[in-house]
Amino acid sequence: MNLLIDQIVIFAIAIFIDLSIGDPPEKIEKYYPIVWISRLMHFFDGITSRGDARKEKILGVVYALLTISVFALPCLMLLFIHSELLYIVLGSLIFKMTFTIKGLEQYGRKAMEAENLEAKREAVRKIVGREVSDLDEEHLDSATIESVAENTTDSVIAPFFYFALFGVFGAMVYRVINTLDAVVGYKNRKYIHFGWFSAKADDVLNYIPERFAAGLILLMSNAKLRDSIKKEKVPLTITAMSHALSVKLEKKGHYTVGGSFEGACGKHIEEAIRVMKRCSLLFAFVCIVLMFILYLPLYFP
Repeated sequence: MNLLIDQIVIFAIAIFIDLSIGDPPEKIEKYYPIVWISRLMHFFDGITSRGDARKEKILGVVYALLTISVFALPCLMLLFIHSELLYIVLGSLIFKMTFTIKGLEQYGRKAMEAENLEAKREAVRKIVGREVSDLDEEHLDSATIESVAENTTDSVIAPFFYFALFGVFGAMVYRVINTLDAVVGYKNRKYIHFGWFSAKADDVLNYIPERFAAGLILLMSNAKLRDSIKKEKVPLTITAMSHALSVKLEKKGHYTVGGSFEGACGKHIEEAIRVMKRCSLLFAFVCIVLMFILYLPLYFP
């Protein structure tokens, strides 16, 4: 029973830390361990020569597995800590590094509250991968909402899900793979082979959490799953958020979701943040129930 209680306490403390303190300030962010994941893969990327597709794929797998080993395997050492208090403290701090709720809210609000178009572009540039220099205010607001929607999966639901299943180790494995996908998981000439494994692994790990996230987003509205999810071939959470808020979301040259709805604006960012937070807290409760279901048979065989 102690293991179940410890896991729930770690889960609750980490969420409390996130909601009350959040992520480290940008000026010291370079010292944040999670940032080192991308730095390590950037290093591997820099020493990898291009031109041999097979070699690139093999190295992409090797470097990804090596990065997972560096950051996730040490989490298993928590199981050998004899002090319950130390186990909970370290577990809470490490698990907190794998997700962010407050961070999503803060970045969304910075974009929403920007004083002018250039300030808004600078704020949005930090949370999306697309080029924003030519985007108008509506498309910048759309990009912000899309980022909040996608990160409801990547930054909250998926880490919670894998913590419930596999503890701190599971959450960290997911965080490493998701970060690697953000670094090298692009279908362009440079990364189509080297980043193949990272991209595929991220797709596999996100398959269930993304559907949880989309369902929870739709739960906050009257939109029907069948009517909203199956119409557009875009990330499920973006489609779900579009229909939940009745807002048009568009990535120029790629997709438009909810074309019959009004264009994105600040009020929709506010609503998207509210939906994200509600989904996060509701799924946290679901994960606690899931942990009870998974752990209780250990004590009552």
